Amino acid sequence: MAQLSEWLQIMLAEIARKREDGDRAREEDVKRTREKDDAASHADAALSNRAASVAS
Repeated sequence: MAQLSEWLQIMLAEIARKREDGDRAREEDVKRTREKDDAASHADAALSNRAASVAS
């Protein structure tokens, strides 16, 4: 019975680790997407400003 308990503890720890790894990966993806979107909107704003200054 002690072996099962030890095995179960190991499996639960592994499940928790994998869940944390998945959560961390999702957070990194969200951060990367936000950074990419921010960079794109800054580039769009710069082009709009440049176009406005050329038009005037």
